[in-house]
Amino acid sequence: MELDYPQLTDEQFKKFSKMLFELSGIKLRDHKKYLLIHRLSKYVGPAKQFHSFEEYYQALQADESGKMVSDFLNVLTTNFTFFFREPVHFEFLRDYLEKARDSQEYIRIWSAACSSGEEPYSMAITLKQALTNPADYDAKILATDISRKMIHLAEAGVYHYTKVRGHLEDKLLKDYFNFDKETNDFSVAQPIRDLVSFRYMNLLESFPFNKLFDVVFLRNVLIYFENKEKEYIINKIANYIKPGGYLILGLSESLVGLQHRFKINRNSIYQKL
Repeated sequence: MELDYPQLTDEQFKKFSKMLFELSGIKLRDHKKYLLIHRLSKYVGPAKQFHSFEEYYQALQADESGKMVSDFLNVLTTNFTFFFREPVHFEFLRDYLEKARDSQEYIRIWSAACSSGEEPYSMAITLKQALTNPADYDAKILATDISRKMIHLAEAGVYHYTKVRGHLEDKLLKDYFNFDKETNDFSVAQPIRDLVSFRYMNLLESFPFNKLFDVVFLRNVLIYFENKEKEYIINKIANYIKPGGYLILGLSESLVGLQHRFKINRNSIYQKL
């Protein structure tokens, strides 16, 4: 049975796509039309606040509070994530930290699209395992995202057991989380939370950084951009990575066809030249 979604014309799709691009730099290709219909059906439909996509679009254009526009951005940029996604990347991070702790004046790691927080907290656990007392090495993690909703969820650091089941070993849960038997929620332990700072950030805007990063995770982000924007983001990030530092993309991503200042290491891991 087909879902009863309102009709979205090609012209309306172009208008929503243009709005998203102006807000975030993310370009929706034509084959993403169904995705947009599916995501925006949260607001548009026979029993919803807006009965048509045109009505919703006009309301977005007239939104003076910014709340609707923020919700629009949130619903279209939310990604699927889980703890220690792509273990090879966290194994690499741990190896790097164990080598860098005696050679670097400070250590900074950046989760550049942190979503609901699983990635930066996985980084923090890795940091704790590799350094024991990260404060001794001035080691910190920055987590940013374009979705303010995701930032708030990530800062809370609370995950239902269904979000961690199968992704975290019992020992990790015992050592780095607190469990609430009434709600079946795991909350990230305070020592791990203290290692991460969360900030809203649009990657196309200026970066307010005072120190360079050792490792930047930019996983499953470039797929949303055209090559021009990809190159702009990659080369801007390169300016804030230490010489010889690393940029980590998603396993299905690469920098092939782009002008950049990195050499391939392995498994979508790039080292700054």
